[in-house]
Amino acid sequence: MRRLRGWRLAGPLTVAVIALLAPAPQDARALEAGAGRSDITPPTGYFLMGWVRSDAKAQGQFTRLFGRAIVLEQGGRKVALVAADLGFVPAGLVADVAERLTRRGFDEGNVVISASHTHSAPAGYANYPAFNTVAPTSTTPTEFEVGTPADEQLYTFLVQRLTKAIARADRDRERAVVGWGRTQLFGVTENRSIEAHLAEHEVFREAGDGSFALDPLGEQHTIDPEVSVLRVDKLTDGRRQPIGIWSTFANHGTVVKPTFPFYNADHHAAAARIAEAKIRRRGKVPRDQTVVNAYGNADEGDMTAGLRFSGPAGATEVGRREAKAFLRAWRKAGRRMSARIHLRTRWTVSCFCGRDTAIGPVDERAVVGLPFLTGSEENRGPLYDQTGVPFEGYRNPAGGGPQGTKIAAVADTGGVFPTSVPLTTVRVGDRAIVTVPGEMTSGMGRRLRDATEDSVRGSGIRRVVISGLANDFIQYFASPEEYDRQHYEGGTTLFGRATSIFVQERLIELLAALVAGEPAAAPDPHDFRNGVSDGAEPFPSGAASGEIVAQPDPVARMDRATFQWRGGPLGQDRPLDLAFVRIQRRIDDRWRTIDSDLGLQMLWTVDEEGNYEALWEPTFKQRLGKHRFVITARGYRLRSRPFAVRPATGLRIVDGILRYPPAVENEDLTWRPTRALTGRGGAQAGVAADRYGNLAR
Repeated sequence: MRRLRGWRLAGPLTVAVIALLAPAPQDARALEAGAGRSDITPPTGYFLMGWVRSDAKAQGQFTRLFGRAIVLEQGGRKVALVAADLGFVPAGLVADVAERLTRRGFDEGNVVISASHTHSAPAGYANYPAFNTVAPTSTTPTEFEVGTPADEQLYTFLVQRLTKAIARADRDRERAVVGWGRTQLFGVTENRSIEAHLAEHEVFREAGDGSFALDPLGEQHTIDPEVSVLRVDKLTDGRRQPIGIWSTFANHGTVVKPTFPFYNADHHAAAARIAEAKIRRRGKVPRDQTVVNAYGNADEGDMTAGLRFSGPAGATEVGRREAKAFLRAWRKAGRRMSARIHLRTRWTVSCFCGRDTAIGPVDERAVVGLPFLTGSEENRGPLYDQTGVPFEGYRNPAGGGPQGTKIAAVADTGGVFPTSVPLTTVRVGDRAIVTVPGEMTSGMGRRLRDATEDSVRGSGIRRVVISGLANDFIQYFASPEEYDRQHYEGGTTLFGRATSIFVQERLIELLAALVAGEPAAAPDPHDFRNGVSDGAEPFPSGAASGEIVAQPDPVARMDRATFQWRGGPLGQDRPLDLAFVRIQRRIDDRWRTIDSDLGLQMLWTVDEEGNYEALWEPTFKQRLGKHRFVITARGYRLRSRPFAVRPATGLRIVDGILRYPPAVENEDLTWRPTRALTGRGGAQAGVAADRYGNLAR
């Protein structure tokens, strides 16, 4: 426009310039996008998937589990990018979700569902029974389940709810623009298998003897700090309206440990909610528009924040840092938004079947190695509880064939593990997304990105983004060098030393087909459903009435107000998508909702008899005054008597600095800063107060 100032336009030139400056017509190439969310939290009573321990069974809920979806459509081509607060997503479940969405234009080839890999989501819904295993502990020795069939009621529930998230996003579609942003995040994750990682540099140390300082490329090379964000904005009333992001970062969902036996999305809960709230505020998004942060995972096989942080408050601290990184990338993406993008997908199914790779063949069957039995560094398994000996680094000196140095603990006898994997590539603009059906280590992830980016150089694809734990789960993908060391990740890389190379080669072939505009290789015969049906009866709808048992007492900030009542068993009273437990504050003679169990400050428990207790923890800056609990169940409604929220008195003056008390693991729910913002009194001897009126003595 600056170049045209002072020019007088006339005749055909006027028409041409007006045509160039006018908005693009709504033709078949216009981009549309929508966002959707669905509650995928089942009733309590299920084992927590990530810990594979019989003493880790859900007794209530800390944060809801959600499926979040972004749907893109251009020129008749669609793709659904979904993140689920689950430990994994089996391929059979994805196939059933896609089948239910056939009329909306979806199939297995254009639906990508990545798991957050929270270890505090339910177990028992895998199509292949190996992934429904629960190991006994000394406290629950009879609760031992190896290779049990899927719970079809839970399986059906998850299929229905993830279908709903995608359908809601599809119905939400309007004209849109998208853009990619990226940044890096340090100081959160670390490599939990440093000795295996060092082997990639030919630095060999036995388990426990390694150090980050031994990496020739520096400590930062031991992690994957990459943060990638696909920003999506609708075009509404002549302006851009943000509706969310699809985001990836490599970080295990293991900050919250099995000693906190309540459903929660781990650090993903805070990362998603904080980013969504800030995008909504900064974009001035109306309340009736869904905003999502569809945060799945990336190459997190050896990446964890669970060694440095722990418990629900620690998970919120990690999620806060991740949300800040996502927002940095979101702002960068805002400078490069476009509706003129390439949107393409390619999909196939590849059977391992003993096939050859550049470094040798993969195995025909899955074999689990000895390290699996004693677990990983964040929380060792039940066998380690008995022996005190981790099996990481135990190798077969005479090993050979596809499984190499692995000492076998469990070998597939047929039908227990899948033998094929679905693989998908999605091009969105100048990025390509590749799916990995499990947990890839950061070292192997770096190789995969380098190899795939090299393979498409000159095609217009600038970067490749890994969507980990996507569309299936066959445990780990370690690099060949890591595999040879047989730490936890190598021991659970199922099809041998060449497993990851096999997947890398297939993804390069898929990308070649995508770039060339050719069809993908024909899928190998497969049966991902493995006899599991998605036609089970729904869960019961809970009790028709409830009864108050105990009223709340006054509570100080950073302590917990409690309310008890009796209703239906196993949390079946809780409505889906809506608040079950709310906190209201008296404001101007009216009760207004200020928090609920959809957020980050609430824990409720329930037993098989229907005895409930809700705990709400006011933050260090919660407004004071009268509050009450409100329970809105499917069949009843209860209100507590009012209770007061008072200033905290647990602050301490340390070396002249006013400090909040550190969070107690598994007891405190909310994040708090280490040092207070001082207000009246400052940090002086005697009595001091922070800016919120919390006191130190």
